[in-house]
Amino acid sequence: MAWVVGPSLIECFRELVREAMRAHAVQASEGTEHYLVSLLERFARPEPGWNDRPLGLDYLAALEQPPPQRHAALQRVGDTSRFLSGVFMEHLERQLVSTDDYMTLGRTAYRQLAQLGPRDTAGRSGGFGEIASRFPNLVRVLAEISFETLFRGEVQLVRVYTRWLRTRGRQDAECLLRRGLVPVDPSVKSRH
Repeated sequence: MAWVVGPSLIECFRELVREAMRAHAVQASEGTEHYLVSLLERFARPEPGWNDRPLGLDYLAALEQPPPQRHAALQRVGDTSRFLSGVFMEHLERQLVSTDDYMTLGRTAYRQLAQLGPRDTAGRSGGFGEIASRFPNLVRVLAEISFETLFRGEVQLVRVYTRWLRTRGRQDAECLLRRGLVPVDPSVKSRH
């Protein structure tokens, strides 16, 4: 796919999301797919200071807020966690807080959102529950977009292996096998 083809950034991201979902056999509702596209579009034009404060602190602060503010704060934590753990997975591996930590934080924030119930007439609480339950799959979709489109490079196999370690995606394992690499979890002790 040519990168900036189409009538808008949203259309471009929609096509990228659909291609990545097909590539990884990820099924999601239309609402969740739309939410993922909107997430990419929002982060294409981030607000100043969007990542200045640790998300763990934002999560804890959100729990102390009244429901409307709590909803917005938890959504920000969940969205930022999913974006960072998907698009910048390799970068997070070099940080103090790991991709696993971001994924756990994001999934927890979305679970909290699902329990709060709908904030608007669209009734997104079911969508947040779906996002929480499919969090690793949706991170894999974002990682695929990052890997194949946003940050293509010579370190692709390492990126696929890193993504496989985090999400255990079947397509990532197959990609590694096609390139002659057997995906092995280093935490599993085996005798050969």
